[in-house]
Amino acid sequence: MGCSRSIPSETAIPTAETDALLLCHVCAMKHCIVGPGAKTGHRAALLTVVKTRKPLTCPSIDDWVVKMESEEDHDFIIAPLLFRKPALAQMEEPEYNQGDQPKLEKTFFVLILLMYLVILLGNGVLILVTISDSHLHTPMYFFLGNLSFLDICYTTSSIPLVLDGFLTPRKTISFSACAVQMFLSFAMGATECVLLGMMAFDRYVAICNPLRYPMVMSKAAYVPMAVSSWLAGGVNSLVQISLAVQLPFCGDNVINHFTCEILAVLKLACADISINVISMGVANVIFLGVPVLFIFVSYIFILTTILRIPSAEGQRKAFSTCSSHLTVVVIFYGTILFMYAKPKSKDPLGEDKQDVSDKLISLFYGVLTPMLNPIIYSLRNKDRRPTMESANQTASVTEFILLGLSAHPKLVSTFFVLILLMYLVILLGNGVLILVTIFDSHLHTPMYFFLGNLSFLDICYTTSSVPLILDSFLTPRKTIPFSACAVQMFLSFAMGATECVLLGMMAFDRYVAICNPLRYPMVMSKAAYVPMAASSWAAGSAASIVQTSLAMRLPFCGNNIINHFTCEILAVLKLACADISTNVVSMGVTNVIFLGIPVLFIFVSYIFILTTILRIPSAEGRRKAFSTCSAHLTVVVVFYGTILFMYGKPKSKDPLGADKQDLSDKLISLFYGVVTPMLNPIIYSLRKRT
Repeated sequence: MGCSRSIPSETAIPTAETDALLLCHVCAMKHCIVGPGAKTGHRAALLTVVKTRKPLTCPSIDDWVVKMESEEDHDFIIAPLLFRKPALAQMEEPEYNQGDQPKLEKTFFVLILLMYLVILLGNGVLILVTISDSHLHTPMYFFLGNLSFLDICYTTSSIPLVLDGFLTPRKTISFSACAVQMFLSFAMGATECVLLGMMAFDRYVAICNPLRYPMVMSKAAYVPMAVSSWLAGGVNSLVQISLAVQLPFCGDNVINHFTCEILAVLKLACADISINVISMGVANVIFLGVPVLFIFVSYIFILTTILRIPSAEGQRKAFSTCSSHLTVVVIFYGTILFMYAKPKSKDPLGEDKQDVSDKLISLFYGVLTPMLNPIIYSLRNKDRRPTMESANQTASVTEFILLGLSAHPKLVSTFFVLILLMYLVILLGNGVLILVTIFDSHLHTPMYFFLGNLSFLDICYTTSSVPLILDSFLTPRKTIPFSACAVQMFLSFAMGATECVLLGMMAFDRYVAICNPLRYPMVMSKAAYVPMAASSWAAGSAASIVQTSLAMRLPFCGNNIINHFTCEILAVLKLACADISTNVVSMGVTNVIFLGIPVLFIFVSYIFILTTILRIPSAEGRRKAFSTCSAHLTVVVVFYGTILFMYGKPKSKDPLGADKQDLSDKLISLFYGVVTPMLNPIIYSLRKRT
């Protein structure tokens, strides 16, 4: 049975009030229904009908409801920065508009990427430290390793999709991928709640029953405790996601969130979700309420025991063993409480802003806690304090002495003039190149944008060390304060790591330009290459923060003479009077990420580039194509070739020649720090036009 309806005016369709009426309107052609959950194209069809006021013929309501239930969407659209328009304004513009907040998306892309890299590095290093350091094979650090692995899994299940959503215009996710993401995020969240409760029990036994601690918290006890946390979280998530994916989704597939958050997905269901609500309520009581109550009771006993300790020093030491865990608990549950307990806006005009703020709070909650956990635990006070003697020795090191060329005074004047000349060339060459790329509109391309970043990086890298080197050539006392040494280490390490990633980005740019020239303007648009450069800086800075923090926390017990021109991190680590295996492992992982992966990426890119160039029939065409990447290839060879020569050359076996080799190593390192930045602008200024 059909029906014939006429839409009298635009005001007859205010959206939510006439859902039943909208269900009945079907396009005469092959367009789908234009319902309240319809997509952008369907709403445009409805807008045409509204303006022309033409009658439509559509099937009965019952027929259409059956049709809707049988045609479920297999994709969801993620609309994180969606602003809804009130009443008729919603009809006049598509509801799903990706161009509303481009600047906001770029800002959050860089910010979230930086935080994600800190999460991976911080938690990854913490896991490696707890595995490699036998002193940390304790229940608390075993739980902490599980917590770090959990944080990596939790963020990796969502952050890459969030970052991709900031860059791509169409933010879709398949139904199955959405279900997997919901399962992982829900499982990790529930597991963390139980794990924090287990850690509270560990602290309770350590402080309230210290003599029984080795027996109660043996390996046979704490390993099953951690496994049960993972199993409980996994089973709970499996139940909740199974109930969610069985619901029918009849058209509206726009998730008003950054990820497939389960509550946002449930809002799209066209069926009763009371079972899901009850099930989630029970799960929240079990996985939120019970652990919170358990932690609260544990800390009541802990605080009671601490207050019974007669000395203030004893109280401080006892509390320091659980202060980190307590801080993590407060941040974790405090953020949850703030998210779900804060008052809602009563102003209808303020609902959109609050909706966006709720999503942003949820997003930062998902990355802030995993980012802070390793930082909090790395800064925690040690359970066993060093002796007063070692403490006094550590406190006495307030500055370092840089040897430089002290043993070779005749070379000082020559190298002062040479290094000064090269530094001036670096400043002039890179400075001019930056100005040229800014003021010449023909050079506003991705490759020259990366080149401008590379020039600025070279200026920063050399300025962090060369002025100090020149000063040391002139002054008899070559000292540097402890804090200034830390800053110099951070800057040099950050600039080096950033340059490695930046050269990889430039290789990708050349790959697209030569292998996919027609797609180059679209792939390497400004919305793509600016975040690529920003992520290079963010990655390098995050790696440097981790390495410098680990180095500066080491005790330095008297020997403060650095046999180098600058505070080179390997030279500083040699002075530490503690085990540096953690630092070595951490630097090994960082070298694989920031040296190995970019080199492999550049190598593979140039294999494709050379293959494409060799397919060009004419010699002139091959020459022109190769000239577009010759400068970048030269810089890569100089950069990585010098590194390979420095660290790959054989060591002298002659004890008498050790001093000469030590001097040559320092000079090679010095010239590596100024030759590459000096050559980069020369190479690119001599490159042939693309």
